[in-house]
Amino acid sequence: VVHTDFRIYWPARLSALTEYLNNNGVELEIVEISGVGSPYEFFGQLTSRPSNWSCLFASRRMEDISPAEANAALERKFDYLDPDIIFAGAIAFPSGAVATRWAAERNRKVVIFDDARLQDIPRSCVVNFIKRKIYSSVNAIFCPSPAWISTFNYYGFKNDQLFFGVDVVDNRYWQNSEKPDSKLLLSNRYFISVGRQIWKKNFIQLLRAYEQYARRVKNPKELVLVGEGPERNELETYLKTTRLTTVRLLPFQPQEALRSLFHGAHSFVLPSRYGETWGLVVNEAMASGLPIIVSNQVGCASTLVKEGVNGYTFSPDNVNELTYLLVKMDAIGTKERMEMGERSKEIINDWGLDRFCQGAYDAIQFVSGSAAKKPGLITKLILKFWKGRYRPV
Repeated sequence: VVHTDFRIYWPARLSALTEYLNNNGVELEIVEISGVGSPYEFFGQLTSRPSNWSCLFASRRMEDISPAEANAALERKFDYLDPDIIFAGAIAFPSGAVATRWAAERNRKVVIFDDARLQDIPRSCVVNFIKRKIYSSVNAIFCPSPAWISTFNYYGFKNDQLFFGVDVVDNRYWQNSEKPDSKLLLSNRYFISVGRQIWKKNFIQLLRAYEQYARRVKNPKELVLVGEGPERNELETYLKTTRLTTVRLLPFQPQEALRSLFHGAHSFVLPSRYGETWGLVVNEAMASGLPIIVSNQVGCASTLVKEGVNGYTFSPDNVNELTYLLVKMDAIGTKERMEMGERSKEIINDWGLDRFCQGAYDAIQFVSGSAAKKPGLITKLILKFWKGRYRPV
């Protein structure tokens, strides 16, 4: 399995998958291109890696590694490992580009894992034509859930080539109900939202809705925003201008501290615009037992949010709709809130490490029994010249 980097959510997934595959007679080698950088740089570097995990550029950021360098290093590594099947990140990146080319040239199998939907990243018809050609050399797709079927049908895959469960977290970790860290908590339960403070996360809209909510209720619950990013100054300016004193901005937190914040919260809100391919923080909040309010543009919304059962969805462009849901969530009693939180736990229990391992293994079983792809001339030319590129958001 190969990708740009395997941070934050990946170590738990790959540890579970290594054990699962070993128990089923399959050997797994993990290849990471870059050891530092990425949008999850705040999470830090891995201090140690298991024996089946190698990093090609352990001390270099992906932004500083040219596609040509990454391609050459990956090809050498694949030649050395000589795998029967490669699981690789999206074909837009060097990992997927090289894996698809290498497998096609050597009559091997490749499975691409990807969670981007058609609506997340609008592309020209020329780009989509090229993607279809590259995908014609891919044996299977490992994607988040059946909500992605239409996307990959569009790119030429049949339903039996699609496997689900790539976007999971270690639910057991987040379900751990050890006492919250009192240093981080507010006096009462609060709304919480977590993420990089960038345009697509839409936190400014959450503040607008929260301001209206705070004016409508007698004792508004506080709002905690966890994260950092280029829009931090805009958020701080908005709070000063509106004199909102019941909002707390916290920097990114270690997972232990974030878990404490979740366990002390009333409910979770994610207001993202389009481009939020899944939203793994929703998994974490649900595993922590929180009711959720999630934008209908977030990839996981149709899979994880059951309206009125464990939460609600809304349009990220409609501030009044979000305000209404904040008021509505504020008004529910403790018993109802806890019941909604329990429903969140029940729903997310079906989307954990076991689902990830089973989905990956099912993909392996499928491609093991299928023929290697034989690309046509145009596809061969595209594979030859496409090196992939890294463009962090």
